[in-house]
Formats: sequence, C-alpha cells, structure tokens
Amino acid sequence: MLRLVGANLNYSSWSVRAWLALKSARVPFKLYDVGLKTEDGWKDRILGFSGAGKVPVLVDGALSVHESLAICEYVADCFPAARLWPLEPQLRARGRAISCEMLSSFSALRAAMPMNLRGRAVHAPSGHAVEAEVRRVLEIWEASMATASGAFLLGEFSIADCMYFPVAARFRTYGVPLTEGAERYSKALFQHPVVQELELLAASTDAIAEYDAALA
Repeated sequence: MLRLVGANLNYSSWSVRAWLALKSARVPFKLYDVGLKTEDGWKDRILGFSGAGKVPVLVDGALSVHESLAICEYVADCFPAARLWPLEPQLRARGRAISCEMLSSFSALRAAMPMNLRGRAVHAPSGHAVEAEVRRVLEIWEASMATASGAFLLGEFSIADCMYFPVAARFRTYGVPLTEGAERYSKALFQHPVVQELELLAASTDAIAEYDAALA
C-alpha cells in the first residue's frame, strides 16, 4: 500500500495537496503524520524519508517521491482512470502551467497567511506584495472559470484544484474578498466530498500554537 508521509492536515498545505490527489483518485494509502512541531524528533523523521527535509513524501515500495506536484503527477500516471488531468492537451497544458505557477510563486501570500483550515483570523493581512499575489490568484481563477465546462478550474476536479485548494482555504480563513467567479469556484471546492472529508480530519488534529498565533 502507498504511504504518504506528511504533516498536520490543518496546517500543511503541501501535504494537503498530495492527500487530495490520492483521495480523489480513490487510491488506498496510509498517512504517516511526522508530528510537525508537536512531537520531538519530527525533523529527523522527515529526513528519514527524504534528504530534502520536507513533506510530503510518497512512498511506493522502494520508491520515494517528494514535492507535492511530483506526487500528484505520479498518482495521475499510475492511475489514469482517475482522470486527475483532463484528456484534452490544451486543458492539461493550462493545468500544468497554473500548477507550476503555484509551486514556484506566491511566497508573500503564503508567509502572510499560514494555512489554518479550521481557523478564522481577526483580519486579512495587507501589503503591496500580498495584495498583488492575491490579485494574481483571482485572475487565474476568473480566467479558468470563464471557459471551464464544469465547476472547477479545468472543468472537472483535477490536480490544478489540488494545488489551489490551500489558497482557497487561506482566503476563507483570513476573510479575503473574492470576485464573483472566484466565489463560485471556492464554494464548489468546499462542497466537494473529498474536501469535506479533509475538513473533518483537520478539525481533530493537534493544535500548533505558532500557526494559530497568526490568526490574531
């Protein structure tokens, strides 16, 4: 059975991305929580699975795959019937482009708004860099929703949605105002059965005071 080495699903956005892909593909797997910031030795436990020192890591027999997007791609390749990418090459290209942008960008947004799925902040962080990155995310969502044949970025739920869900969670947590298309997309995400399962799991995870403090 596949094993996903990850961190607390309430806070670890990169672990959530891989978890969503595996769950959406209906792949049997076990989650191994490293005890991020709540258990002694968590850093060493991560290094035991990947020299990169980061989670998530997908373990499949002798193979270990680190980095969320690489894990999502591996799941898509191994389980093509799950259709984690659409069949149309143009849609796949768009999905990969915006997913890679999420992987490599939005550092100011992530720093100002740590993911906290069950939390609600007193106010939304501000600042030029954060606001510019929020606008860019909303542009991506609006452009995708304007041409999508379904409720999600590429029509049906896909890896692109796995990559952008943690941002939708941040926007909800910190009360970021959404455009009409972005609001429609966010509602569809939070109504997805796999996301609702994630929220139930996240609600019962251990609290990490360092991250909860960002809500004040």
